[in-house]
Amino acid sequence: MTPGKDILQKASVRPSILSDYISDTLRVEDKFKLESLVTVSDMFNARLHLGHKIGTLNNNMKWALYGERLGVCVFDLDITRSHLMRALNFVAHVAMRGGLILFVTTNRDTMFSVEKTAEEVEAAKVAIPTVGVVDSNSDPAYLTYLVPANDDTPQSVEYLLRLFKEAIIRGKEARKT
Repeated sequence: MTPGKDILQKASVRPSILSDYISDTLRVEDKFKLESLVTVSDMFNARLHLGHKIGTLNNNMKWALYGERLGVCVFDLDITRSHLMRALNFVAHVAMRGGLILFVTTNRDTMFSVEKTAEEVEAAKVAIPTVGVVDSNSDPAYLTYLVPANDDTPQSVEYLLRLFKEAIIRGKEARKT
C-alpha cells in the first residue's frame, strides 16, 4: 500500500501518520542484532546523558529527561536507548534496501567525523528520511526517528556515528544474502 499525495503532504508536519504504510519487516525489533552494541553504560561514558542548561530546554523534549543536575538537563538513557535502537534498525533497513542516507551536522567540532563516517559507508548526500539526534534545546517535531541525546561533545557524536555506521554495514550485508 502506497500513501497518496494528501497523506504525504500531511506527513511533512506529522510523520507518524505514515506508520500504517511501514513495512512489517521494519517492525522487527532487532533484525540486525544491534542490541548488544548499545549499552546504557557505554552511552553514559560517551556523555549522551548531558543536555543543555535548563534555561534553554525546549518543552517538546521534557518527556526524554531524567531530570536536571547543577542546572544541566539530564537525559533518561533508557528512553534514549529505546529510541536509538529504533533509529538504528530503520537506518539498517534503508541500507539493506539500497536507500540513500544523508549525514548532516552544523557543529564544526564534529564535521570531520560525520563526513568521514558518511564516506566509509558510501552515503549519498541527498535529503530524505528523517533520523536525528535531538538535544534538550531542540524541537523534535519534524523527525520520524529521533534519538534524545547530547549532540555537542565529540565523545557522544563519535559513539553515535560508530553505532549508525555499524547499522548501515549490517544492513548492506543483509542485502547481499
